Amino acid sequence: MTRKNRRAATAANAWTGARQRAGDNGGATAASAMSEARAPGPDVARNEGEARDAAPRPINIVRRLGDWRTILSFAAGLAILAFAMSKTGIKWGAARQTLEHANPLLFLLAFAVYYLSFPLRAHRWRRLMRNANQGSVRREIDHAPLWDLTRIIYLSYFANAVIPAKLGDLYRAYLAQRRIGGSFSRTVGTILAERILDLVVLFPLLLLAAALTFRADLLTAHNTNIRLALLVGLALAVAAGAILAVIWTAGERVLRVLPHRLHDIYVHFRHGAVHAFGRDLPSLIGQTIVIWLLEGARFACILAALHVLNVGAGGIGIDAAVFLALGSSVITTLPLTPAGLGLVEPFIVAVLGLLHVPGGLTTGAAVAVLERIVSYLSIVVCGFALYVFSSVRPRGAPARQAVGEPVGEALA
Repeated sequence: MTRKNRRAATAANAWTGARQRAGDNGGATAASAMSEARAPGPDVARNEGEARDAAPRPINIVRRLGDWRTILSFAAGLAILAFAMSKTGIKWGAARQTLEHANPLLFLLAFAVYYLSFPLRAHRWRRLMRNANQGSVRREIDHAPLWDLTRIIYLSYFANAVIPAKLGDLYRAYLAQRRIGGSFSRTVGTILAERILDLVVLFPLLLLAAALTFRADLLTAHNTNIRLALLVGLALAVAAGAILAVIWTAGERVLRVLPHRLHDIYVHFRHGAVHAFGRDLPSLIGQTIVIWLLEGARFACILAALHVLNVGAGGIGIDAAVFLALGSSVITTLPLTPAGLGLVEPFIVAVLGLLHVPGGLTTGAAVAVLERIVSYLSIVVCGFALYVFSSVRPRGAPARQAVGEPVGEALA
């Protein structure tokens, strides 16, 4: 019997069973039983590469803001920030004057450079998802507007900025499944692959930027904090590579120790993480390098706006801007506080103090303020507006059909 005939026989048997259940249980259950009969079985879905596993309960960001874990993480971040700033002897009056003399055009350019990275991230993620899927899901990925994917990534950044533990990554997978379809756990696997790619590319760039920025001073005693940051970056890069290696080599042997209900979830997750790179790894690495260099360009614009980029003998160069950007990104990778709040700011001030910029720690504080306005406060403000007023149209819905209610309500 051909596959087509088997499917027809299965559907006929299911239809008969549906009619019997409808007669036994009353007409009220007929619709649901018939709906089950129409649904393709798991084997059919898997053969078509479209098996969908159940996503966890959607993340309600507004409700999460009142959760004790979120409050505790914000309190911890703010406490660390207040303690660190109190020990530096920053002259806040002078810092305010420094901010007043900032070049507004260069500050706006920092915004433009930062937001330019989001479409690039969306394009890279599309390629990762495309490599990890096939059939109609791949066609949905190909046809999904870049704006939709960019918006989903931006909303995940917003989630990571206001709730701890990197839950924005799961939120991204939920929105992608709602918009494109396919497997939730497979999409999570592609996001893991993206994170691994980021870290593996980030560390060599961070090491090179540190060597160019500090040169021989990198090995002196007073730069132990910088060496610690490099060690953390190395540890994260090694851990990322190790995770992918374990997933790759373990294969489906892990299924022997997993509960049966987790088998499909693991299989799809592993497929997404391992196959996301496909044959595009060289170009994906190139895109990732461009993304990280844009992060450095953002810092360079901020430093130039405050007149500390290449200012005589006391100025700093592009290499220092790249180091600040990559070092800050390493810190935000740690799921301790939302978007590294309370950890990134002291890092920026400390590095600029070591580099002896004009104005010292006071100038460092001004740089930290402008940088966090761009990379944190703007995400919170604009992301909240997008969260409330935007909608993520489910797969198959007409473009003008009001199916996707506002995300804030959809996750209530």
